[in-house]
Amino acid sequence: MDEDRLKTLKIVVLIAVVLGLLAALGYAFYSFTLLWATFAAGITIGLLLILILILLILAIYFWIRMFLFKREVKKYENQLEQVNMELNRCRSQLRQKRIQESDTED
Repeated sequence: MDEDRLKTLKIVVLIAVVLGLLAALGYAFYSFTLLWATFAAGITIGLLLILILILLILAIYFWIRMFLFKREVKKYENQLEQVNMELNRCRSQLRQKRIQESDTED
């Protein structure tokens, strides 16, 4: 009878060891998948941060470029106004000359 109990005890211990190993492997696999997911999330977040940084740099670059472009457009608008005023002045002088010439011909 002691042999039967010893056999049963050995079987129970063997089953407990196998279940313990399965539980440890399951936990290790779960830990590995959790670690893998953490790495994947870290890489994704890193790539997104790099993308945000690039977009921020581009936004600042284009804002500065637009600012300088507006300044240049304003400068050319002022030059255009001056040329337009000069053209109007020349037209009025030309009209006055034509009027004077037509008066002298009569």
